[in-house]
Amino acid sequence: MPDYMATADDDMICMVTIEHVEAVKRIDEIMAVPGIDVAVIGPGDLATSIGKRGRLDDPEVLALIAQAEAGILKSGVPIGGAARTAEQANRMIERGYVALALGFDWSLFARGIAASFEGIKR
Repeated sequence: MPDYMATADDDMICMVTIEHVEAVKRIDEIMAVPGIDVAVIGPGDLATSIGKRGRLDDPEVLALIAQAEAGILKSGVPIGGAARTAEQANRMIERGYVALALGFDWSLFARGIAASFEGIKR
């Protein structure tokens, strides 16, 4: 245990998630906290926080995402997020994202099942 405690901080990643409208409003303050290794924007929860659950392409949600992106990128902390498609991932990379989740357990599972049925005549 003493060996672990001596190096734990070097082996850990401090990741914050920006998932609420209030976090976006305070993005500069949040990103000024020392020790953050990556900041991830959660668009689904962000949309839900303004009463727009599931409406990830809503202009208000997109504006909040852009505001969060700007604050994170300005801070110099690497930015991360979730992409639903390869096209979306590429657009995010062009905007400066360095950490991307390409799905979650349930969505990856559903895509795998759908792919296994591809080409089968029903």
